[in-house]
Amino acid sequence: MSMALKQVFNKDRTFRPKRKFEPGTQRFEFLLMEWIEVQINNEQIFPTNVGTPFPKTFMQVAKKILSRLFRVFVHVYIHHFDRVSQMGAEAHVNTCYKHFYYFVTEFSLIDHKELEPLKEMTARMCH
Repeated sequence: MSMALKQVFNKDRTFRPKRKFEPGTQRFEFLLMEWIEVQINNEQIFPTNVGTPFPKTFMQVAKKILSRLFRVFVHVYIHHFDRVSQMGAEAHVNTCYKHFYYFVTEFSLIDHKELEPLKEMTARMCH
């Protein structure tokens, strides 16, 4: 594990930066994506062998990952969507978001209160 990750992991291996980051900084997003990768590659959380049971904490970890990924969508839509449009990637990002939104709402993986920041856009795009 990188030294940067060791600085932001708690003893329970959850991602809680010990120092404050400016919201949306590249450093924070890099550490977040690195933390998600560590979680997904952890055989104790995401077992890959057939017949190996998922741990009792699986849903809790999965929900935490998805809620943090939602924050990345919020950041992209609020702070970088003009650049996304300039690159011609608007339809692609919108499609990714729709799939994400439908998945997390279908299986109740993110609390509706957490979805508030993109509520109006989601209502136009997904309903």
